Amino acid sequence: MNLPAPASLIPLRILAIAIFCLFCKLPATAESIPVANSSVMTGTIVIPGINFPANGMPGFVESVTIPLKRYGRLFLIEAKVDDEDGNFIFDSGSSQFVLNSTYFRKYMKIEGDEGGGVTGSAGPVSRTRVKKLMVSGLEYDNIMADVLDLGHIENRRNVKVLGLFGLSLIKDLEIVIDISHNQLRLYRIDKAGNRLNRYEIIAKADVTQKVQEYHNLCLVDVTIGGKVLNFCLDTAAESDVLSSTSPKKVMNTVTILRRSGLVGVGHAGADVLLAQLNDVVIGEHKIPEMQAIITNLDALAASYGIAIDGLLGYDFLEKGEVCINFVKKELRINFRKEDKK
Repeated sequence: MNLPAPASLIPLRILAIAIFCLFCKLPATAESIPVANSSVMTGTIVIPGINFPANGMPGFVESVTIPLKRYGRLFLIEAKVDDEDGNFIFDSGSSQFVLNSTYFRKYMKIEGDEGGGVTGSAGPVSRTRVKKLMVSGLEYDNIMADVLDLGHIENRRNVKVLGLFGLSLIKDLEIVIDISHNQLRLYRIDKAGNRLNRYEIIAKADVTQKVQEYHNLCLVDVTIGGKVLNFCLDTAAESDVLSSTSPKKVMNTVTILRRSGLVGVGHAGADVLLAQLNDVVIGEHKIPEMQAIITNLDALAASYGIAIDGLLGYDFLEKGEVCINFVKKELRINFRKEDKK
């Protein structure tokens, strides 16, 4: 995956995510799967910008498990921003930590750029400073956040959303996304990217391949129809996505299933195609039964500042356990038994 030099990139101070609602596929009322309110603390993680509360466990420990609450195909994390408690969408496709302007109107803001997503403009984005963010025992002090109106997501999902929790907050750790157990597991690592707990047995991955970190985003090489494409791993995407401008060799492998509707992070909507991708390879592993929506990703690419050929979202994540290690620039996947082909 060849990326342009940092000096030539468009600075990412704006929101760039994709949140999808396939009207004919998802129920009108989202199903909530309850999880425990408390996190499982197996250690204190110490990374730049994060402190462990004084009333927590003493000493250094090496991992934290954050429960994920599943709302339809979205994953929510309970957190507290200053005096406000609530849910954040776990969104690896957001380049920044994001607050919902509905609940943070009184914060002093710096006006920023226009946000963008797969359906076009996401509205004006401002910047503000948060004194304290607490999530499952982790404490962040004096961090910057984007501020954006997310009210339409709350209305559609009938759930209070304080904002978006992206990889920028945890990128210095090894990240394990395990949606079969509704967990986000974080591991403290050394400068070489190895977990500090050397006694823990780590299962051999079905797929190990290189990834790139680009402005707090995880970019993955995905091969379709023999063409190597640039995909973004996006935990807030309720479906995988393929760009409608993909090469003809790629589109020839696609089976169109039906037309559907798409709602992005802005209030705009669009008609899209739901398709079966028949020749998807990650690493050397062929991904069976890979469904995706096909739509134009130009607005998202403009917001990211780099060309994006697609998104790996819920349909990909449900196939197994995904581990991201930005120090090693590595993605590891352990597939479910039925997907080990």
